[in-house]
Amino acid sequence: MSKNYTQFLPVSDKVMVKDQFNELPLSIMEFDNSSKWKNAYFEQLPEEKRRSDDAKYLAGYGMSEFNSGLCEFILKYWSMKNSIVVDPFAGRATRAIISTKLGRKYYGYEVSPSTYSRSLEHYKKLNISPTLYLEDGCRMENIDNDFAHLVMTCPPYSSLEKYESVPNQLSDLSYEKFLERIYLCAENIKRVLVPGGFCCWVCANWREPSGFRQFTTDSINIFKSTGLISHDEVILKNNSPFAALQAYKCACKRITSKIHETLLVFKKSGHLDLNGLECDTLYESNEFFG
Repeated sequence: MSKNYTQFLPVSDKVMVKDQFNELPLSIMEFDNSSKWKNAYFEQLPEEKRRSDDAKYLAGYGMSEFNSGLCEFILKYWSMKNSIVVDPFAGRATRAIISTKLGRKYYGYEVSPSTYSRSLEHYKKLNISPTLYLEDGCRMENIDNDFAHLVMTCPPYSSLEKYESVPNQLSDLSYEKFLERIYLCAENIKRVLVPGGFCCWVCANWREPSGFRQFTTDSINIFKSTGLISHDEVILKNNSPFAALQAYKCACKRITSKIHETLLVFKKSGHLDLNGLECDTLYESNEFFG
């Protein structure tokens, strides 16, 4: 007989947890980019490639994409159908598409006009209409207070990957200025979350010529300073193609090659009102895209 635990969101005691959420909720997880979400991704443009087609190693390697399996798990584990999902850094459409297909109401922000236009075109091809603003996601000025059940996002990693240079583009900033913008974003995440709502923030640490950037720790400190509750963290194992290539360099410097990101989960204090929300249907068809 199941123990009577307090449930922040509904959990069935009649169905295995893995069957309800596609995965066991563990502190270290690895996700495949599920083939059922293949249409959630953009095609890489030539100018988006981080390595040329004739490079000796990893020829044609492109920009990073948000993992579709991770996205599905976050949505099913920390939200319900009809939940409002806000994404301050919408990027390349993946989270918008999967959120919408799983019955969530998605509101995203993008500062790059080219990415914004490509996202709208991609939505149209899939016959969906999530809301996307061509505005500053750190401010989220279109979003009311106490509006979102879930904030799900992955911010740019400062200048680690360079994106289109436009106003409010975080990849154009020094790390110190970048953190100032992250603090503004965290304040507004707390503002837009409903009481009891969750924020799922995917981040990582990295190295620059100027030093080792512990962005995960900085994120925790920033979010806690806003009054949000540090609720959980998950180590996300990545199959980085760079790990083997830079093994000798790492050994010379006695450093390690980073093959993980971290999913930080924060919670706004209060009780989550489940009125109007529904549990996900178990054993859904994989045919999400007709």
